Amino acid sequence: MLRTLLGILVGLSATGTGRAGATDYFSELAKDFGTSPKGTVLQHYFTVTNRSAQPVQLGQPRVSCGCVSATVLNPQLAPGQSTAVLANMDTNRIPTPGILKTVIVYVPVVTAGVTEEVQLKVTTVTRSDLILTPDALNLGIVRAGQPAAAATKVTFYSDPNWKIAEARSTGVYLKPTVKAAGNGTHELTVTLDPKCPVGNWTADVYLTTTGLGVERLRVPVSVNVVPGVTLIPPEVAFGSVPLGKPVEKQVQVQLAGPFAVKEVKGGVSGLVVKPSAAGSRPTHLFTVTLTPTAAGPAAGTLQILTDSKETPTVTVPWTATVVK
Repeated sequence: MLRTLLGILVGLSATGTGRAGATDYFSELAKDFGTSPKGTVLQHYFTVTNRSAQPVQLGQPRVSCGCVSATVLNPQLAPGQSTAVLANMDTNRIPTPGILKTVIVYVPVVTAGVTEEVQLKVTTVTRSDLILTPDALNLGIVRAGQPAAAATKVTFYSDPNWKIAEARSTGVYLKPTVKAAGNGTHELTVTLDPKCPVGNWTADVYLTTTGLGVERLRVPVSVNVVPGVTLIPPEVAFGSVPLGKPVEKQVQVQLAGPFAVKEVKGGVSGLVVKPSAAGSRPTHLFTVTLTPTAAGPAAGTLQILTDSKETPTVTVPWTATVVK
């Protein structure tokens, strides 16, 4: 998902009225991975958007070297719809380190019966004397509003005195820091800002170094930010309710970890909330019963007090229309 971090957004965008050239569908036509350790698998998504007024079909890509594989995530695109071509470059299959390796990915694009072939280029220089452990930073699944961090060690064996002069992230919600660990090794730590929006994000951290031939290094970063609280359904909707007749609904509450329910506050008379079970668990099921006392539209919130330090209160909205 492409916002302030780099990633994929598969969705709808503005639809053009005319026919665009096939290369115009692609957000970019080349990706330079820079210098990379031999043994890593480099990955990049080339975003494709159908900017024509006709359906577009993407064929199976072919590559100029077996060190790269390519896949189309969604080959059928309606006008305005987006997808991506995923290119994976396996540096283990590049025979000679230390030289520039460029591979072409050929993608057939069919619009209104006309086939064009778009060329995508991926480039890297592999180094057998450069090691990243691990070779990518994966912050995993993080609840929205929570901080997270991941670290990797960068070692350059050809120069034990090399230094990392600067670390820069392509994502504004990622803060990289570097400290020397001795013997040609530096530790790179990336911290996630709790303000990062929900989404499955990827980004890059670029290192500027003093090492000969490794002046600029790329370290990929990924994180999946999920909602801090999951409500199923997101709202208790009673719908049309007869006056004085009890109506029962259920709602499921999920948090990042196990939690116990301390208290539930309904806020209005005629509303009763009961948890299905006691104890600590990551998911609780609540039965909500409404016995309306006045006709007309009704709405409010349930306040579920928990023993979770991260989420001490869960708010559940409810609505109803009471009829005589």
